[in-house]
Amino acid sequence: MAAPSDVSMHNLTGSWTMSKSLSDSFDGALAMQGIPWIIRKLASLATLTMKAEHDVDESGARILVFTQGASIAIGGISEEREVRVLDWREEFHSSPIFGTTSHRSRMVNLSAATGHDGKPLDPFLTEPFLDEGEPGGENNLYELVVHQTNGWVMEQLWGFGMLNEQRWLMRTMAIRKGGEVVKARAVYEWNGRESERK
Repeated sequence: MAAPSDVSMHNLTGSWTMSKSLSDSFDGALAMQGIPWIIRKLASLATLTMKAEHDVDESGARILVFTQGASIAIGGISEEREVRVLDWREEFHSSPIFGTTSHRSRMVNLSAATGHDGKPLDPFLTEPFLDEGEPGGENNLYELVVHQTNGWVMEQLWGFGMLNEQRWLMRTMAIRKGGEVVKARAVYEWNGRESERK
């Protein structure tokens, strides 16, 4: 189902499923990231889920924890936990599928957001999103992911946008390697919070 009005990037805690019918194909993006064909095929067949939780780390920085799950074990794993520290510090993550990447994450104002290079974001990243929250507030999550050996760089933006007159959680991404770029959008269905299902 679409996202309820009380769910925002500041209150994202809950369970989500990536919609196959509303999301773009990720085959081109995964190919650029060096993922073998058989793994890409399994990913296309699997139902992909995500649990989101807000927290703070030992330094007091806000963090967002994504636990990604798959109905079919992909690359030998069916679940992977990723922590996003929202103060733009560099963190490293090692994945059996993607290898080792560095991550930087921060909340941004949609109308004034710039990329890691200080330039305005690619319009593909920003166009789907609603400008929600307090005027001038930082209500979208921007992420920079850099692979440590394969040479690709990915920018991602998270937020909420309208499709079929309904509000959905979305993630847009642009992956660059050399002079090539692949763009894709993921749309997530809301499954609710644990406390609401008891």
